[in-house]
Amino acid sequence: MTELGFEPIRPPYVVLNDAPVGEGGTEDLLGTAETARNLAELILASRAAAPFTLAVDARWGMGKSSLMRTLSSTLENNEPDAVSTVWFNAWTSARADAVEGLIKSVLFSFDRNVVRRTVRGLLRRTQVVGALRAATLVASSFFGFAHAVDEIWRALALDAKSRNEIKAVVRDMAQDWLARGGKGTNRRLLVVFIDDLDRCADDRVFAVCEAIKLYLDVPGIVFVLGCDQVVLGQAVGGTAGAQYLEKIIQVNYPIPAPGEEEAQRLVNGYVEHSGTAHLFDDSMKRLLVERTGRNPRRIKRLINSFVLEHRLNRSWDDLGAKNLVKVVLLQHFYPTFYRNMLSGTDRDPVREFVDYLVFRGFVRQHSEGDPLRWRRLFDAVKLAPPSEDADGAELEASLAELEKQLPVEFPELAGDREFVSLVESLFVDSVEWQRLIQQPLVSQASSFAGPRDLRRLRVLWIDDYPDGNRWPIDQLEAGGAKVESVTDRAGALAALSRLRPNVLISDVRRGDDDKAGFTDLAYLRDNGLYGGPAFFYCGQVTPARVRAAKQLDAEITNDPGELLSLIDESA
Repeated sequence: MTELGFEPIRPPYVVLNDAPVGEGGTEDLLGTAETARNLAELILASRAAAPFTLAVDARWGMGKSSLMRTLSSTLENNEPDAVSTVWFNAWTSARADAVEGLIKSVLFSFDRNVVRRTVRGLLRRTQVVGALRAATLVASSFFGFAHAVDEIWRALALDAKSRNEIKAVVRDMAQDWLARGGKGTNRRLLVVFIDDLDRCADDRVFAVCEAIKLYLDVPGIVFVLGCDQVVLGQAVGGTAGAQYLEKIIQVNYPIPAPGEEEAQRLVNGYVEHSGTAHLFDDSMKRLLVERTGRNPRRIKRLINSFVLEHRLNRSWDDLGAKNLVKVVLLQHFYPTFYRNMLSGTDRDPVREFVDYLVFRGFVRQHSEGDPLRWRRLFDAVKLAPPSEDADGAELEASLAELEKQLPVEFPELAGDREFVSLVESLFVDSVEWQRLIQQPLVSQASSFAGPRDLRRLRVLWIDDYPDGNRWPIDQLEAGGAKVESVTDRAGALAALSRLRPNVLISDVRRGDDDKAGFTDLAYLRDNGLYGGPAFFYCGQVTPARVRAAKQLDAEITNDPGELLSLIDESA
């Protein structure tokens, strides 16, 4: 609070939306307009070849919708009197029949006179629509355009026989519509954009593809399909899916990942728009570009994670937004190290990693050493430090022993320049820092998709800090498992006869005992009290702990998602 009693003004960090380019004030940071112009020229020059399908092919988040929206606007602005466009989102139309939704989207694009003439034509074909449906069609012509389209569809979708007439009716409507438009290079063209098909269930993907090929493959119509063709291929036929798609898609435009210059422009634009530009140095921007696979949506999501955390967790005010954004980067790009930070012990993995770098550099690159930091690190893992006059072989041996007691990812991370730069700049030596880094971020998430039916599982969980296991316990119980938590071996022995567990989960360290979990499981195994699947869930996974777990025929992890997946597999 200020002296006047007001809250201090917080920086205006704002969330980035996911709207395609041109919607909600979204800026074209990837040069989408130029690509859209080139594709529009291709489509217009090839209108005599219609029908054909153009695929805008890319993974999730790479800008398919943005390119398609820009392409739609470009086509409409280029020849407003000749080109019509229609948008069909296969995913958001999930409650309706996909074939019906797509075909009616096309029918609504034709003008009213075409629809009326189609109604009159169907009335002359009572062998197709039936006398009762013919009467309904007559009535529909008096109740407006939309009602008439609905009745045309109902007449044609009545049964398998009438559905066979759909393509002929749509072809007649398209030819009627084309004949009343321009000719030659200015002839009419209907461009149908289908977005988010790769987000749909397999049966919906197949239905839309079939609708394109069986019912709408008529002159004057071009389809632009936004999709990840790998996903579509798996949906429509597994290994044969690619061959099937070749019958549907004639032209494929794969959106390339942004080049280095484009990616930097993208990140600069995003941090500027979100108000976070002063928090990201060049090294952090490179990390953001490369670790997201240069995926625009993933970059936005990471920045939004920081904005959310900064707004909701006021504890970071004292240590600053710059430290928070670095922790968010660790959470997203180095999740194993981030989970080490949440281990709940009195050990600080940030300090330990920096001390490890100093010792490793002294041993490997003969850089300047700091014996005080060595002793602090070796004391933390309960190893005797090397003497100050140790030779090269002795130092290498000490380093090898040290790495057995440190998290398994430390040696690999030591060679990651962006990570080293991030952690070295993050190091803060204060009580408040120790408290904050052991609190999960609001936006913390797991890759676990949810368990199968786990009702047959009876889980005994041994941990002296059970509150830290709330999320995975909730997931297990949501799957139907019965979970009982105890804090020590005595509690476990009491629960064995009552629960009769078929899954056991344990921490490793309890109090001052670094091997309590291993000792307890060994006791249960040796005395024939428990012989089922066992999992160690702990803050740090080290080579020494991995070896100890394997000797007890158990798995070890610090990832809640991996833990649940391992349990799921054992069910």
